Amino acid sequence: MYYRIFYLIVFLSLAVYPPALAQGGVNDLKSRDTVPSKPIVFTPKEASDYILKLTGPNNFWRKPGDTLQLSLTRLLQQYNEPFDSIRKKLLTYPFHKTELKPAVLVFNDTVPLRWLNKNSFIIDTIPLEKNPVITQKTIVMKMMDPASIPFVVIPPDKQEMMESLLQVKDTITSTVIDTLYLKSKKIQIYRINEVGITPALVRNGRGITAKFLPDSSKIVFSRTKSAIVGAKDTPFYIVPGENMPDSLAAAVQSLLSYTWRRDSIPLTLKDGAGRSTPFWLTGEKEEMYRYWIKNLRNDSITIWIGNPSKYDITMLLEEEINVERRVKKSAADIPFTTARPSRMLARLNPLKEIPAFWDYGLVSSFSLNQNYLSNWARGGESSLSTLLDMTGHSVYTNKESKVKWTSSGRLRYGTIRTKEHGSRKNTDLIEFNSQYNKVLREKLDFSSVFYFKTQVAKGYKYPNDSVPVSKFLNPGTFTIGVGFEYKPDNKTSINFSPLSYKNTFVLDTAMINQTLHGIERDKRSRQEMGGQMVVKNSLSILDGLNVTNQVRLFSGYLNKPQNVDMDWEMNLEKQISWYFRIRLNLHLIYDDDIRFPVLDAAGQPVLLPDGSQKKVAKAQFNQFLGLTLSFRI
Repeated sequence: MYYRIFYLIVFLSLAVYPPALAQGGVNDLKSRDTVPSKPIVFTPKEASDYILKLTGPNNFWRKPGDTLQLSLTRLLQQYNEPFDSIRKKLLTYPFHKTELKPAVLVFNDTVPLRWLNKNSFIIDTIPLEKNPVITQKTIVMKMMDPASIPFVVIPPDKQEMMESLLQVKDTITSTVIDTLYLKSKKIQIYRINEVGITPALVRNGRGITAKFLPDSSKIVFSRTKSAIVGAKDTPFYIVPGENMPDSLAAAVQSLLSYTWRRDSIPLTLKDGAGRSTPFWLTGEKEEMYRYWIKNLRNDSITIWIGNPSKYDITMLLEEEINVERRVKKSAADIPFTTARPSRMLARLNPLKEIPAFWDYGLVSSFSLNQNYLSNWARGGESSLSTLLDMTGHSVYTNKESKVKWTSSGRLRYGTIRTKEHGSRKNTDLIEFNSQYNKVLREKLDFSSVFYFKTQVAKGYKYPNDSVPVSKFLNPGTFTIGVGFEYKPDNKTSINFSPLSYKNTFVLDTAMINQTLHGIERDKRSRQEMGGQMVVKNSLSILDGLNVTNQVRLFSGYLNKPQNVDMDWEMNLEKQISWYFRIRLNLHLIYDDDIRFPVLDAAGQPVLLPDGSQKKVAKAQFNQFLGLTLSFRI
């Protein structure tokens, strides 16, 4: 057992630490990595071969194209050929002598075929889960009457056995092409007839031809293209245009010039005390830097250092400098100058406020409710419900122009899981609001609003979970309005848009029944012109109990304006710790265009005199209470 562990450790060490080069050459790699006491010494050639082995195509790198791998590759390229040599080759290459000529190129593309029968086939480029050709067998049973056989008398108890022996079976085999399955995979069926292939494999006017291979297993598509190619003695094949050599020469010249100017050389200037000052040599640098030169006695003079080109340094002595030794002088030789100090106060200018136009924020909460029952005599079912509610906002405020633009987005998604029904969706909402305000007077703004609402996943009317009644953008609602906003205080706002347009749409009417969302059967959308009012309020009651309300009212001018659509959401939150809150969410919706069937006491639908089912508008209510984990950014 122990020797197996020893071999495993040795194997892993060899796999993790790649062998290094020994003193004798490239092949002796093992001794350096396995004996850490010896110093690792490489010649430039050995170091190049070692790094080349690590940067090559192998499993050494966890992520191909890592930054360290690319840096090592560039180091190898610099070792093999320095930049100055490459620059000289590119500058002396005869781009102007490149010979180009027009040519016609032929491109072939071979695709496999699958024959469904002797006259039909498909292009076999999409993997199929099953065979599109279905073989059907039909068994035909023919019965002979025993009484028709002369001179045969069959006892009554043998009659059933005799009839089974006289049955004649015949099997008919037929093949059928599953066209619906191929259509669902968007695969075209081609048929060969007297005219040719229907539909045509190649559209006319595209310069593409198609032909079968001799065994009819594949089709070769041929396409011709006029192009400009380089001569055989040039490294170019297909070039983008006749001016390519001149353009390439200009691009190389521009890039080399930029690289030459950007590249720099570090230089360190040190004085007698050992203090160092960094200085970079770059190309075309016109600025000059001030530098102090000191001797061992700490005497100093000023010089200016410049860098006119990458390999040149200019040094200038400071003007009007008198260099002399320090000498001791008597106190009588030192002049003293007296002056009356100025006692006037300096004038201060107030700092100008730097405006902060944008404000961003993100509030996310996650609620979890769990109920577990085991041998509970009163009945019930264990359940686990979750709710994710994320709201992000951005506010642009310009006090000088009296403009405010507020945008917010919200994602609300909840599920409930039980042992009997599995996981189901109970809440699904996507909202986006954008509002532009222009101050008219105190507490009154001109306002334009945009509101959009849809959902994320498919919704079902349980217990039927096979036919969806809604999904993403089915339905979707957006409202555009222009009006005014009144703010009596910081906690309340009333937005009234007398000119509003509301559009409710269902894009996929083949899967989603649009009549469930107030849209007529032969249409995909319901468009309304009317007025909208949005009232928002927030307040704190009791001890840290926050209540927020938002009521959205809409009335269509052209169809029953007295029937007002209402969307009211109220949240009650109580902070119980730094992260956790108790939240109660109430959501009430009333839309006169969304009708629900009326049932009698026996649970049967109530019918109108014309035989249609009676439907009325009803209030839609959604409530959630749970412990919430909140984060604010």
